[in-house]
Amino acid sequence: MKQKLPLFASLLLMALFIWTACTRSSPFGSDLLDDQLADYDFTDTLSIRCTIEAEDSLITSDRASTAGYFLCGALDDPYFGKTTADIYTLFQPGVPTSLNKTTLQFDSIVLFVRYGGGTGLYGDTTLAQTLTVHRVDEGSLIGLNSTYYSSQSLPATTEVGRYNNLLPKPSRLDSLFSVTNRGAYIRLRLNDDFGRELMSYDSTTLVIDSSFYKKLRGLKISCSSGAGTGLVLPLNLNDENFSRIRLYYTDLAGDTTSRTFDYFFQGSNKFSSFKHDYGTSAAGQQIGLEANELLYLQGAEGLKVKVEIPYVDRLENIAVNKADLIFAVNSTLPNENVLFKPANQFVFSRLVADTTYDLISDVYNSVNASGAYTDFGGAPNKEVDGITRYHHNLSDYLQELVDLPSGSDIKKKTIYLNVNLQSRTAMRSILYGPKSTIFPAKLELKYTRTK
Repeated sequence: MKQKLPLFASLLLMALFIWTACTRSSPFGSDLLDDQLADYDFTDTLSIRCTIEAEDSLITSDRASTAGYFLCGALDDPYFGKTTADIYTLFQPGVPTSLNKTTLQFDSIVLFVRYGGGTGLYGDTTLAQTLTVHRVDEGSLIGLNSTYYSSQSLPATTEVGRYNNLLPKPSRLDSLFSVTNRGAYIRLRLNDDFGRELMSYDSTTLVIDSSFYKKLRGLKISCSSGAGTGLVLPLNLNDENFSRIRLYYTDLAGDTTSRTFDYFFQGSNKFSSFKHDYGTSAAGQQIGLEANELLYLQGAEGLKVKVEIPYVDRLENIAVNKADLIFAVNSTLPNENVLFKPANQFVFSRLVADTTYDLISDVYNSVNASGAYTDFGGAPNKEVDGITRYHHNLSDYLQELVDLPSGSDIKKKTIYLNVNLQSRTAMRSILYGPKSTIFPAKLELKYTRTK
């Protein structure tokens, strides 16, 4: 009997919780309902559990050359530790004509690469950067048709180019190869020995991709400041108007004017590689643990939040009118909203197989013509009280959970909050958790009874 009493008390408390969740009224939406208030019920007391997890490795190969940019740089974040983003890339000759002639004299070789747009630029733009280009070591090579993940890297120890004290100016537009096109780009001179080797390749090597790539092996592009919080740059290798390697030479048998030979990244495989060293950072200490006070999310294959709604399937006989999952941004920490602005888009995904995730229906159904998730939300908004919040419309998904049989597996009541476009942004956010005493995360539910 003594063993049964605690169990009975727990069940009674659970029943009271569910009854309260189904009957409690809150101000959510009441200003819009007026005299129809009695037709709806509200609750913001549904339990949610949050756990910080490391993102799974992402496919970052760009064999079709469709990526708008790749991340390149290094961040030293006081709350997330160290993040590095490197680019591995092949390139190919524009016109496969042999330059191996005794009358040709090598002059120089230069890398041109355009800055990308979007959300790739992140960190301290006032810091001077060091941009380096290394060649993939012998015995390794970037496969033309290989699939690469964000956690992969290749040994590359031979430096073939360096730009010291680079002050990024991604908004300064200049013309380059065409007077009609203007863009922001970087110019970096590569080592002469590397250029002479490329110039020595015969016509057979230049015509046959496999032969050329086997000799080339590929390049690794890295960037770092070596001080401060660092910076991640977006580099667009696929823009043929600005991004290429140009070899300059002189034909001594001709008019001795300078001539050029171009190699292009567009059309060749390339991929991003991300590394995280969380060390003893606040975010690193929370990985794998339930997070109550603060939540940490990060792009570039960083961190996500597992969100469990354990008791939602006990809300029987209701129709969900609106479900709004709200997270407030902690903007009180140093450098928040200055160097580290909160991520500009979150999405929710669900596990559909052992290692496969897919966006929930509320995200899919909200995509507009411009590709934004307008109806879903997931973007930071500074509200009238001065607090920046993320709102997420989970109405369809929550109805699915309500319709589950009571006592369903917790995996079916679990979703994952991710920074959108993980391979295209290094942005991150620090949010208040569900048990915060300041601005607790909460799920606001408006519903009607069906019985």
